[in-house]
Amino acid sequence: MTAPLTLATVHDIKALSGDVWQVLLKPIEPYPFEAGQYTELRIPGFEHLYFTIGSAPHMACVELHVQGDSETNTRLINHLRQQGSVQLAAAAGSCVLSALPASSAPLLLVASGTGFSQVKAVVEDQLQRQAKRPIFIYWTSYRLNQLYMLDKAEQWADQYPHVHIAALISEHSHWDDKHQMLVQSILADHADVGQCQALTCGSPEMVYNLLDTLSEHGFRADQMISDVFAFAPRAAIPKPTPGQEPA
Repeated sequence: MTAPLTLATVHDIKALSGDVWQVLLKPIEPYPFEAGQYTELRIPGFEHLYFTIGSAPHMACVELHVQGDSETNTRLINHLRQQGSVQLAAAAGSCVLSALPASSAPLLLVASGTGFSQVKAVVEDQLQRQAKRPIFIYWTSYRLNQLYMLDKAEQWADQYPHVHIAALISEHSHWDDKHQMLVQSILADHADVGQCQALTCGSPEMVYNLLDTLSEHGFRADQMISDVFAFAPRAAIPKPTPGQEPA
């Protein structure tokens, strides 16, 4: 049986830096989801409008971060402005903290580009729950203006001692250099990365390279979650054992 759609009104559309749009949609009835899940916009004439939800479940609006540098997304923004409402499919995705064993271990939140929307939802949900586990955010980009909500992440770090942010810019570097910068930053923060859990948001190449490199330093592969594991699976990604914390 197909889950019913939920009508949401367009509450606000705001241009951010890096050619990113912040879209706030207000469902007219309860729209349940977990932090880290994604939604699909159902609009005639459009296909595959999947976006990670960038707001925590307790918030009134469903927040989306839309990269504006494509014809489809430009059409989408114009459509939302003109129509003022949109149908949302039921939230989906298993990249949620409940998919990992319950733990107070350091949580690594690694994002590239608009993958920050998933990080934002998880952080705001953790803060709402008053969770005190250490959170380390690593946000990578080729240009500073692509870190379109860096001020918000820095505000979290200023306000909450257990939240940390590393903005990693490699404007003139090769992808390999960017990857090494990310890995070095994580290892510098964590002498025993095997104690950590991780949520990663980026391309399959970024996610799998990070997983492999951290695993060489003692990270346990079953302690990482990512949507990449579902839409671009690779053989033998271990699954977490419920109730088991990182050693």
